Amino acid sequence: MSRPKPPHIIRYTIRLNRAQGERVTALKAQLHARSDNEVFDYLVTVGTNQRDDLEQLVYSLFGNLADTLARRFQSLETVSQLHLALTDTFIKYALTALPEVPPSLVTGARARATKIYEQVNLTAAREFQRRRESDAYSPTELGLGEEPATLS
Repeated sequence: MSRPKPPHIIRYTIRLNRAQGERVTALKAQLHARSDNEVFDYLVTVGTNQRDDLEQLVYSLFGNLADTLARRFQSLETVSQLHLALTDTFIKYALTALPEVPPSLVTGARARATKIYEQVNLTAAREFQRRRESDAYSPTELGLGEEPATLS
């Protein structure tokens, strides 16, 4: 009669081809393992640890991505608020400082204003393109310097 196995022991039967068997034997020699069980324990432990390390790395990378996106959105919000403040200031100035146009001159004033408006837009577009090509809108040029990325 065979002796009963202890309850904390689980038995596995593994079938390996010749190349796999040779790799296990070579690994057993490299590790100075006393048995195939020690090699199997090493492989299971290393495989599990690598998976855990990769999982931690992925979570860390997603965390860094979320932090970077949060900073970028904050920068975008700041620039938008600056734009709104400048627009508000200009409109208040225009409404309070510019003289009212007499009704008899409104048609001519509208034509001149439309022409000036088109010229201002073209000039602004050219200036924007020039600055974009010169990298003037980079985060460092805008004073939004990049913080170094760190892995948690």
